[in-house]
Amino acid sequence: MISLRIDKSFTNPFQGDDIERLQTRVKAIIYARVSTHGQARDGYSLESQVEMCAALAKEQLHVAEDELIAVIEAGDKGDDPNRPALNFALWLVDKGIGRTFICLHPDRFARALHLQLVVADRVWSAGYDLHFVETDEVDPNNPESMLLFNLQGAIAQYNKAKILANSRRGRRQKVKNGKIPGLRRIYGYTFDKEADTLREHPDEKAVYLMMVDWLLNGKDGVDMSLSAIARELSLLSIPAPNGDVWYQATVSRILKNPVYMGTFYYGKTEYKQHKGRIEIVKRPMCEWLAVSVPAFIDEATYAAMQAKMSRLRHANRGSRPQIPSLLKGKVRCGRCGGAVVTGAPSRSKTTGEVIHRYYVCSGKSRKVYEVGTGREMHRCRGRNWRQDVIDQCVWRYLVHVIHGADDVLQEILAERGDPDELEARSKERALVEASLREKHEERRRWIQLRVRGRISDMELDAALPPLEQDIKRLSRRLHDLEDTLARLQDMRQQARDVASSVANVKRYIAQELTDDERRMLVNRLLERVVLHDDAIEIITAWDCPRTIVFQPS
Repeated sequence: MISLRIDKSFTNPFQGDDIERLQTRVKAIIYARVSTHGQARDGYSLESQVEMCAALAKEQLHVAEDELIAVIEAGDKGDDPNRPALNFALWLVDKGIGRTFICLHPDRFARALHLQLVVADRVWSAGYDLHFVETDEVDPNNPESMLLFNLQGAIAQYNKAKILANSRRGRRQKVKNGKIPGLRRIYGYTFDKEADTLREHPDEKAVYLMMVDWLLNGKDGVDMSLSAIARELSLLSIPAPNGDVWYQATVSRILKNPVYMGTFYYGKTEYKQHKGRIEIVKRPMCEWLAVSVPAFIDEATYAAMQAKMSRLRHANRGSRPQIPSLLKGKVRCGRCGGAVVTGAPSRSKTTGEVIHRYYVCSGKSRKVYEVGTGREMHRCRGRNWRQDVIDQCVWRYLVHVIHGADDVLQEILAERGDPDELEARSKERALVEASLREKHEERRRWIQLRVRGRISDMELDAALPPLEQDIKRLSRRLHDLEDTLARLQDMRQQARDVASSVANVKRYIAQELTDDERRMLVNRLLERVVLHDDAIEIITAWDCPRTIVFQPS
């Protein structure tokens, strides 16, 4: 059995001849899912789901072990229509790999009724049978079977919403009773699990008060910035909240937290799920719930701290780039994986005019200090990249790809709308229709013979069952052929639409484009760009990685 554990970084390993081999070898697709990455990492549910689905395939469908492919979703919500493993499983269906789709239960398939119906219809439209281990086989042509299937989907969606609502209500009631539901660690406090509240951590409280004093009054007569505070904590070997380094951002987050005035607020934000995505929504202050906790400072001290940090922030803020970059938000560092941003330009020493603008890895400027030494640690070391050189290379590549897209489009047209395959399927449909008409005519003749008294009931009962089986088999094959023909025609039309769009873009870029128009095209055509010291890795929106070697400038 081929087993593929798929997440958002998954790259399809099957191309060309691999697909043909899978089409002849695989008879069934298994889909397994859990909702969280913790369940995927620590639990055994995925293994048991695959084992139970494989057992059904072997025992009831007579599919061998090496004729199965298992697609495993390692931690995605059931109401998310863009699950990577589900999308890959449906890609297998579109390619005609296997003839059966197996899942443990409809709630593993989807946790939203509308999504369950959309995915099931796509599976059935491709001519596949849909089997669930823990429920009966679903027959799309049987009203009672479809009613039960839809009820299971509605109940799964209701159960999920009910669990979330009950959990929210329980947490809010706990807060009203003066207790705190589980939360992330807050520096200076420990969480008392028995009393469900925060207790002072004496050592960390002393460190917090020292940080406050440094910020407001300086140290040894020297004013202290947030970076200086992080460095000093590291030099004093004071343990950091997480790990062995102090971040400037960690110091900022601690000193901005209002909990140290003696009140913990619950419900400042709300997590809402929409199509599998979790959105954080701010709630109005009137809906916050307050719980008293040990106070470290008063309101006047907190206000003075915020005013001081605001002054530091404005004093250290550099000027914003006057010219937006072509690749804004699309670039990552190939050395450390960090985001790449527009850095300070180089300027003429005599006139102050800008000479070059640069892309800079954000990991180079992140202020991190090692506990014990105070040594500044840069997670990324290496040179910057000239913005004009990178932008030019990427833009030329995109223009080259679009102008040279004709060969690719021919391949797409051949793959998605092969005229020979369309013709072959059409001829087969005509033959099946003719055979089906003959079987119906033969059935009609047998019934007429019985009506005229020329044959007995026993003879009719012996003649009709084989005919009924042939009619059912031919009807199913005709239905599959009609679905296949419709899918081939749709795919061919899609390919024609793509060709038309590319032709329009080619005519568009032949004109002189503004910077805004270039950025719009880049946002649509590029997934991301990874900058290495001597190469640019370009990943397009159609998932075709390409590496371009360039000379450093």
